[in-house]
Amino acid sequence: MVTNEKENYEKFMKIAIEEARISLREGNKGFGAVLVKNGKIVARAHDEEIAKSDPTSHAEINVIRRASQKFGGNLQGFSLISTHEPCPMCTTAAIWANVSEIIYGTSISEARRLGRKRIKLSCKEIIKRVPWEIKIEIRKGVLKKECLVLYHETVRELVKKFRAATKANSWKVLENELTEKRLKWFRKNKRYLNLKGDDLKKAYQLILKKIGIKFKEALVMKKTKTKLIFHSKNFCPLLEACKILNLDTRKICKMIYEKPTEELIKKINPKLKFSRNYKRIRPYTSYCEEIITLEK
Repeated sequence: MVTNEKENYEKFMKIAIEEARISLREGNKGFGAVLVKNGKIVARAHDEEIAKSDPTSHAEINVIRRASQKFGGNLQGFSLISTHEPCPMCTTAAIWANVSEIIYGTSISEARRLGRKRIKLSCKEIIKRVPWEIKIEIRKGVLKKECLVLYHETVRELVKKFRAATKANSWKVLENELTEKRLKWFRKNKRYLNLKGDDLKKAYQLILKKIGIKFKEALVMKKTKTKLIFHSKNFCPLLEACKILNLDTRKICKMIYEKPTEELIKKINPKLKFSRNYKRIRPYTSYCEEIITLEK
């Protein structure tokens, strides 16, 4: 970066990610940005488009405004670090502010592949079109995986639902909706499932097929005639939504996901039960311990 402290890229991006999470908690669109000079953050911000009914209130615009109020309109020597590649409006603002470096996590093209609505014009292309001499260095893909989570369709859908449920205390509604959704999926796909083994193994395979994860992402740790224990390490939208909203996965998983999973596996055998070991669940451990039991 401008300060030659490249090891700080990820440290500063983590702050931008936290700003994006604050944005989502407030009901905005989930973008965060910081401005850095000489290895120190001088301003941080997130988008407030929805909260302020202002379509120009992007994270990058807001952070440039805040820094300009402190240091004037010339931000030469400053690094703009954003969770998402700046849009044409924000890139132009960075140009007029004379920012020296743009660093981002998720690119416009990657966000478009996720189904996000974006103008197909990169910040690099815009900078190339400036008709005077300008030097803005660009670094992309910093903490890309973590930034991509912010724009994952299912994660954002859950954030929206969980925010509404928290306000209306309607967790039971979400549980019932998910139960019906899983049972409907089973009715539609049961003839194609091709489950093998005893009922415990079939239940385990059914859960993995419904969630869409591989066996190596949910290894079986113990198997008896009446119990099967597996450890899930797959990408989990619920986990990510809870992290964004500062919700306890031990409570949310039990309130919403335990019953729908149990009702699903009961279609194999009504005596099957599903539970989790809530002392071993992410993000408090590196995996979620899940248990299928067969009542006698």
